[in-house]
Amino acid sequence: FPIPRDDGAPKEILDIRDNSKDGEYWEAMTHVIPERTLKLWDALGAALLEYHKVLTRRAELLSEATVLQKQNS
Repeated sequence: FPIPRDDGAPKEILDIRDNSKDGEYWEAMTHVIPERTLKLWDALGAALLEYHKVLTRRAELLSEATVLQKQNS
């Protein structure tokens, strides 16, 4: 393999890409994950947010109970 030498002259490279099927490609990408799976993920996300609220409230109540136990003793 001969190593090409840079003669210092500017070389213009035209990067021409056929983007005629880009829309078709991205439209197909919207269907990669089935609608049923997306709905399941949404339901799981909502359930996890509710569970987080419950756990946060529980942590608050435990802290409150600890303070009350200290006051009572």
